[in-house]
Amino acid sequence: MIKGERNSKLKSHSSWLTAHGSQLMARSSKLAVQSSQLFLFIIMLLLGCEKVIDVDLNEANPEIVIEANLSDYTNYAELKLTKTGSYFSGSPIEKISDARVLIENEFGETFKLDEVEDGFYRTEDITFQPGVTYNLSVNIETEKYESSSKLNRVVLIDSLAYYYDDGFAFLDEGYVVKIYFVDPPDKNNYYRIKIFENDTLKNGAEDLFVFDDRLIDGQSLEVNMRGVIFDLGDTVSIQLISLDKGAYEYFKTFQELINVNPGSAAPANPTSNITNGALGYFSAWSADEKTVIIKE
Repeated sequence: MIKGERNSKLKSHSSWLTAHGSQLMARSSKLAVQSSQLFLFIIMLLLGCEKVIDVDLNEANPEIVIEANLSDYTNYAELKLTKTGSYFSGSPIEKISDARVLIENEFGETFKLDEVEDGFYRTEDITFQPGVTYNLSVNIETEKYESSSKLNRVVLIDSLAYYYDDGFAFLDEGYVVKIYFVDPPDKNNYYRIKIFENDTLKNGAEDLFVFDDRLIDGQSLEVNMRGVIFDLGDTVSIQLISLDKGAYEYFKTFQELINVNPGSAAPANPTSNITNGALGYFSAWSADEKTVIIKE
């Protein structure tokens, strides 16, 4: 019925990830209410004024955005290089060409990423070594941006399982997938989970799952992906990605930013691990993947 049997010795641990699915789904309705209230407030202000008010809408200066990934799972390194655009502009995102992009490992081996299309750089000619730190440098005209990321060892998925959830409140009914694995003891581990439905990555805000092992070090884990619903016949693939701390902090603060509650503080941008004021991240990562087909 499933690919891989559940290890009977695994302990059942309720992951805090379960709560995130619910919060992310509720976030959109809260924001809609806030937006409606703000719109009505502005309308009342305008109706109460007799003179025309010109509002000066300053536009932020464009910032460099670097999104770089290196993985022994994909067997390549790639980087996307763009600039932020005006909030009010309908123009496409500006891609940055003709940059010099290099990755160097801690043994002094250097690998050049070639521009394969506008703003997109890639190489498969790179040596992947678990436990090794990789240093990224990006030269754009006279400016240089740097980052580093450690390629942590893969953490294996023990098995996948699923069950039918009747749903309640704002949670839909359907099949929910659970992941079982053992967290390596005495080591700081940082995880991201990617979900593929019928070979398509689920890439919405509610599909971002990141967590660390601060409270679960060395334990056998059951991660319940409640809030992500599947139907009979769906093929579900789960990637368990091992990040380093810098990349984890980026995705964690990104998650907090999109899941912020009204009235609470939130960072202006996710925490970047890149120097010289660039936005984005550099992530060396490993992954394990398992697949299950939902059946009765």
